[in-house]
Amino acid sequence: MADWSQLPEELIQLIAERLRFTFYLLRFRSVCSSWRFSVSILPHPLPSNFPVFSNVGTSDYGAFCLSKRDLFLLYPPPSLSPSNSDPHPWLIKMEHVRGHMALRDPLSRYPIKPLPTDFPMLLDVYHLPIIQLGREYVLNDVDVDLGPSNSVEDASSLYLEKVVFMWLNSKSQEFALLTIHVSGKLALFRSGDKEWTIIPDMPTPYDDVCVFQGQLYAVDSTGRTVVVGLDSSVRLVAEPVFGGDKKFLVESDGQLLLVDKYLSFDYQCLGAYDGFDDDVCFGWEQAVKFEVFKLNEEVKEWLELKSLGDRVLFLGDNCAFSSSASDLFISEGNCIIFRDDYFNDTAKENGLGVFELDGDRICPISDYPGYCRLFWPPPRWLRLPVLRQLQDQLEELAM
Repeated sequence: MADWSQLPEELIQLIAERLRFTFYLLRFRSVCSSWRFSVSILPHPLPSNFPVFSNVGTSDYGAFCLSKRDLFLLYPPPSLSPSNSDPHPWLIKMEHVRGHMALRDPLSRYPIKPLPTDFPMLLDVYHLPIIQLGREYVLNDVDVDLGPSNSVEDASSLYLEKVVFMWLNSKSQEFALLTIHVSGKLALFRSGDKEWTIIPDMPTPYDDVCVFQGQLYAVDSTGRTVVVGLDSSVRLVAEPVFGGDKKFLVESDGQLLLVDKYLSFDYQCLGAYDGFDDDVCFGWEQAVKFEVFKLNEEVKEWLELKSLGDRVLFLGDNCAFSSSASDLFISEGNCIIFRDDYFNDTAKENGLGVFELDGDRICPISDYPGYCRLFWPPPRWLRLPVLRQLQDQLEELAM
């Protein structure tokens, strides 16, 4: 039997460089002392105090701080007997901001529902089988004086948009941040910058941004896709696909996918009230169809996919990620789980829908018990007394 502790240091470092998340690197280093000494983790605190946006550019008043949110699949510990374990995993989003940690709803911007009274206060993530599915970043408004020429609306014009963050070098603290400005243009911030750079390229407003294979990608409302350089240049990597109303970029099993979401818009008029003479109408979006494409950079095209195989795509407010059906303990994949205003009317649906690529249909998540169990309530095995005695080591993940 091979002695893993005797692997050449060069090989250990090559393996470590391919680990996508810090969480996996921490576990990699815990295998043995030789691996731990061969691979170091430099402390990279997230940068903070980014200047806020106004509707016309950037402002010297106020600041944003950056928080990190990790998406995990938690499984029952092997020490639990089958009779005490409900084996399905639980999908959680864990936020690290200003030295604190909190649970968030996996696919929304909001805090998780009130936890059960018997929910453990401490979780030892080194003794629970865990898969990290993704990570998102959020710009939070810092509680400072915005100054005379700005308003709360100006300060919030950025942080409701998706943000992607990328370290440029594992041995330094250089970074880049990309998001979408309220104007629909791309906004880039690099370490050392004093203000955001608004990139003028915008045939149509941009819909989504992502980091893929160490590069910054962006897609506009037509499907036109570009790679954004650190010099604010844009390079076309895929021509438009048109079609739907909202585009998402998703990394899935090493490939970059485009999800095209078709929407219908419903309106409800409540009539005149509160002193208004005219009817007041409220509207919401409802997904009616999805199409999925795979990037082919050689021909600069998005190629339509008819099947995802066993993959499941998740589309959230600030993130998009994927998983295999087997990791979710589901018999079949080939579907998309997404948030939708149409399913927000009842607590049972929790604003989530499922699109089946095979049947080309959309259903509430309550029609799929296997998927429901991923979200709420927390599984019974997580609330067993044995888990309440575990040590809290989550703070290391904030590195």
